[in-house]
Amino acid sequence: MKNKNRLLCAIMLLCLSFTASTGLADNGNRSFRAGQVKAMTRNLYVGGDIFLPLQVPPQDFPAAAQQVIQQIIDTNYRERAVALAAEMLTEMPHAIGLQEVYDIEVCVIEVPGLCLVDDDYLDILLGELNANGDNYSTAAAVENINLSGLPVPSFIPGLGDVTLLVTIIDRDATLVRTDVTVQSAYGQNFCAGVPVDNPLLPTFTKILRGYTVADIQVNGRDYRFVNTHLEITADGSDNEAAFRTIQFLQAAELVGPARIPAPGICDPVGPEAPPVFGSTDAVVMVGDFNSNPADGPFETCLIPGGLCPTPYALFTGGMLGSVEIGPLLDTWLYRENDRWDEGLTCCQAELLDNAQSQLYERIDQVWIKPAPDHYGGPYVRGVDAEVTGNQPADRTPGGLWPSDHAGVSTRMILRTPR
Repeated sequence: MKNKNRLLCAIMLLCLSFTASTGLADNGNRSFRAGQVKAMTRNLYVGGDIFLPLQVPPQDFPAAAQQVIQQIIDTNYRERAVALAAEMLTEMPHAIGLQEVYDIEVCVIEVPGLCLVDDDYLDILLGELNANGDNYSTAAAVENINLSGLPVPSFIPGLGDVTLLVTIIDRDATLVRTDVTVQSAYGQNFCAGVPVDNPLLPTFTKILRGYTVADIQVNGRDYRFVNTHLEITADGSDNEAAFRTIQFLQAAELVGPARIPAPGICDPVGPEAPPVFGSTDAVVMVGDFNSNPADGPFETCLIPGGLCPTPYALFTGGMLGSVEIGPLLDTWLYRENDRWDEGLTCCQAELLDNAQSQLYERIDQVWIKPAPDHYGGPYVRGVDAEVTGNQPADRTPGGLWPSDHAGVSTRMILRTPR
């Protein structure tokens, strides 16, 4: 991570690979037609700071882990899932990109069958979505974090000193409406990830992030639907430059080639994947990008020269070396409704119990990219975009916000290949 030469090599490889990959896009013989599609992005929120135990000395690990477990219990995902499903069923998008789709199990070893938490966020949400009929199914998922069978010493009133067996799995997932045809789909981890060095977790060496890709057909029109969750920026911390470097490499991998090997920085995980933007179809990309359009186009990072383009700047036509990336369009800027709305999506209080919304930045977004041989226009029109889950009335009966993020739902008319 500290080796700038390796970072430079990674970026040079990225530029070369991207240049090579753009050749498949030129068709020029197709005609286009308009079609309406509706997309949504929703971060479900794990319910606590699960990375806290990774940041403390080993002797403080049990106490930090117990603190996070209590946060997850207090933020009550099962209650929140009812509110999240209500949002989605109100909007009824064709495809939904989900982030922080956790599967958490916290069980007492000494008492077989006693679990403090046993929540598969995906199964619970689908249960709510389909309680009154088949509305949604999973098209694609990617597993990012898997901490299975982790023993945590604890104290439980009435039981005394016990050992909790903890499993925490993080995923991103794409849901599609049952009237949407899925032609192909896959999930993939990014190469770049935050390194972890904790003697209590010898096999857990990197915090992975990922993305899902689903080629779908909506009313006879073909789209590529991409969902992702990029790394945080760790604003104001001593590690901000390192985190921004990793975030940049993830964003560059997303819009460039599928993989950029760079030993010690970006070690391949799993099988090779095709370029995300190698599709000849129109692309709809949603996610929690952890990149605010209010930020400047560049931020301090660890690459030679010391500056990385932010993901938002990269997507809106920034340069990657000598290669121009784009055009990707931020649909929020093209909406025809509520032009005064800032579209803020992050973040509520950690325990979700704040009385008034405290969202302050727009990091959850819906992007589109024309088919590479698109001509004529306009490419997009009739954009109607809404922030969801951001009003006091959206809270659960217990007074919890559905998530620390708000969602974004966007209906639009795109020109797609015939």
